[in-house]
Amino acid sequence: IMVVTNIFQLLSVTAMTSPDLLKKLAAYVPAPVAHAIYHRPRLPGEPAARRFPAAVLLADISGFTPLSELLSRVGPTGAEELTQLLNQYFKLMIQLIEAHQGQVIEFSGDAIIALFPAEDIPLQLAVRRAGECALLMQAGMGAFTSVRTSQGRASLSMKAAIGAGEVLECRIGGVMGRWEYVVGGDPLVQVAIVESQARPGQVVLSSRAWREARLFFRGEAQPGGRGAVNLYRVTTPLPESEPAVLDWGQLGPEERRLAETALQGYVPNAIRARLDEQAEWLAELRRMTILFVGFGNLDYVADDAGERLLYLVQAAQDLFYRFEGSLGKVTVDDKGTVLLILFGVPPFSHEDDAMRA
Repeated sequence: IMVVTNIFQLLSVTAMTSPDLLKKLAAYVPAPVAHAIYHRPRLPGEPAARRFPAAVLLADISGFTPLSELLSRVGPTGAEELTQLLNQYFKLMIQLIEAHQGQVIEFSGDAIIALFPAEDIPLQLAVRRAGECALLMQAGMGAFTSVRTSQGRASLSMKAAIGAGEVLECRIGGVMGRWEYVVGGDPLVQVAIVESQARPGQVVLSSRAWREARLFFRGEAQPGGRGAVNLYRVTTPLPESEPAVLDWGQLGPEERRLAETALQGYVPNAIRARLDEQAEWLAELRRMTILFVGFGNLDYVADDAGERLLYLVQAAQDLFYRFEGSLGKVTVDDKGTVLLILFGVPPFSHEDDAMRA
């Protein structure tokens, strides 16, 4: 399988001061993890799991697959062009998410998943933030409705879905110092279901999310959507707020050392192996073998869900590391829990990667 590897804004770290290095490493780490390490720098220890209420936003690009196929025909030049376009899109969306106190937790192909925690605020407020953010994200898609490329024009659109409820947050793994951040629970199932019913240009809320937000938005029932609502206008906007900024320079030397070690545990090996040697922008076409492993019957509402997920991921890590595979991600949606395992990712590449998989 020919895949495009995108590594965003890589800079040589040979001349970086420690705070700059931490900032670069944090860019590749799920935002909740980076915030936790910033506020309490320490070496990775035992796996942990906790539950809290939150709104979850999923934004998915439509039209990306034909565009990637079009640009892949021209080899590395097309890959670079695709990378720059993706960076423009994700930069805008991440800025909007952070401006609404959201935290990016996962990139799933061309989709982005963000968490709006409601630990210290009402869940209603978290859903309002997610809803206003999604509407502004849709407005920002105007810049991508007609994209000029070296291979002609392309059009991108987006559909967004929002769910709400209790999530299970897990920091798991630890085999060979590699940690994973996974969020599961009913809100993830909600967004997967309503996203599949949404059309490009829409922001669709699950029935649970709409119950929280209906006093502050206008929307209409989604046909056949089992209570899902298509959001189209804010009636009572929230006041603007400043996004949380992590100033790594505020940490002392020992805290920065601990933070660096902790952050590196969440950074993929493909990136860690190249931080010292690659230029600012990196995109490449690479032959890889990709393995999807799906697990059912893992109930994220059950008390032992975190413990079972920990066992599953550690057992998988022990196995595929023997064959020098790499865990791309752990995803949770209405179809269950899926491990994405990659063979052929730097720094490991073998002629028999398919056999290893």
